[in-house]
Amino acid sequence: MAFESLPGVKVTSHAAEQTFVVGDFFAVYLHGEENPTIYRWTEVKTITESRTDFIIHVAGVAYRIPKFCLPDEKKLLNLRGILEGAVSFNPKIEYVHQKRILPPKYLYISGDPGDVPYTVNGFYKEREINLSNAILLNTRLRNVFKLITLISILSVFAYLHFSWGDTEDKWFWYLPISVFSGGIIVMLVYLVCALIANFHYSQLYKTDPALSEEITFSVSTAGFSAVESHLQSGNEFIPWGEANYFIETNNVFIVYKHNKAVFWLPKRLFSKEIQTEISGFIHERLVQK
Repeated sequence: MAFESLPGVKVTSHAAEQTFVVGDFFAVYLHGEENPTIYRWTEVKTITESRTDFIIHVAGVAYRIPKFCLPDEKKLLNLRGILEGAVSFNPKIEYVHQKRILPPKYLYISGDPGDVPYTVNGFYKEREINLSNAILLNTRLRNVFKLITLISILSVFAYLHFSWGDTEDKWFWYLPISVFSGGIIVMLVYLVCALIANFHYSQLYKTDPALSEEITFSVSTAGFSAVESHLQSGNEFIPWGEANYFIETNNVFIVYKHNKAVFWLPKRLFSKEIQTEISGFIHERLVQK
C-alpha cells in the first residue's frame, strides 16, 4: 500500500486505559491485559480525523486516539500517513478528514514515479495561499458577482425612482448613481467572502501541523506529490489520471480533482524559466482553466 514504509506508531491513552499500535495491522492493548486485539485493515469500516482525535471504527467499536497523546507533530503526521495509506490500499474504508492543503495520502499510489524533472523542498506560506484563494473565489463566483451587481443597480435605481420620482428628467443622474452603488455593493460582498475564506485558511494553518513542516514537492511524468519531507520516500505519487484540470495564479499551480484542490505548488520555489517549463509540462497532461 502507499506509505507502507512508514514506521509503526505506538500511542497510549491513559484516560481510556488503552494502548494502540498502528502499522501493518491495528492492535489494541487494554491496560492490565497481555494479549492485544489485532485487526486487519480490511476489517476497518471508518476512519475519521477530527481536530482532536483519530477515530477508528471496527467490529462495532469506535477506538479514539486523542491527538494530545501525540505531542510530537512528526509522530502525529506519521500516524496520519499510515492511516491514509491503509485507506489507499482499502478504498472500502470510509475516510473523513478536515479540509487541508496537502493532498490526502489515500490519493497516492506506490510505484515508479517515472522521470522527475521538477522536485524541490520548501514550506507553504499563508499569504500566497490567501491571495490564491481570493483569485479562485473571484473566478468561481464571477457570475454570482455579476448577478449581484445587476440586482444592486436595479434596486438602487428603483429606490431613486419611487423615492424621488421625476425619473424622466433625472435619469441621467439616477443611472450613474445606481451603477456606482452596484459596484460598491458587489465589492463589499467580495471583500466579505475573501475575509471568510482567509479566516478558514488561517484556522487551518493553526490546526494542521503539516503546514509548518518542510514539504517535498515533485512533478513527474507519472504524477505529482506534496509530502512532508520526513515521510517522503520518492515512490509515492498521485497519477495524472486522478486529476481533472489545473489553475495557475501569480503564486501557485493548483491541481483539481472533482472541483476540489488537491495539489498546491508554490511558484516562488522555482526560477521564472522553470515556472514556464512546469506550466507547459502540466498543460500537456491536464486542461488549464
